[in-house]
Amino acid sequence: DKEFLVKLVAVIEENLSESELNAVFLEKAFSMSKMQLYRKLKTMTGMTPGEFIKHIRLKQAANLLVSTSLNVTEIFYRTGFNNQSYFFREFRKRYNCAPNEYREQQTMQGLK
Repeated sequence: DKEFLVKLVAVIEENLSESELNAVFLEKAFSMSKMQLYRKLKTMTGMTPGEFIKHIRLKQAANLLVSTSLNVTEIFYRTGFNNQSYFFREFRKRYNCAPNEYREQQTMQGLK
C-alpha cells in the first residue's frame, strides 16, 4: 500500500502541470476501475482521488512559493490550476492565507 501511494504521488507530481490530471487519468495510469481507485485512496488517505490531486497541487504550490521567486500566476499554472480565483480560494482554505501572505510568513520564519 505504501508503494502504491509513493507511485501515485510520483505520477501526480510528474503530470502536475496538466489540467487534464484527474481521477480518470489516474484510473488509466494504474489500470484500476473508478471504484477500486476511490476505495483504495479513501481508505489510505481519507481523500477522494480529486481531493488527493488537489492536496498534492497545493502542497507543491506552497513549496514553490517558498523555494522559488516565481510569481503566483506562474505557480498556479505550473501546479495545474487553470483558474486563479479557484486556486486562491483553495489555497486560503488549506493554509488560512493568500499565496503571497504565505510566502511572506515563510520568509519571515526563515529569518528568525
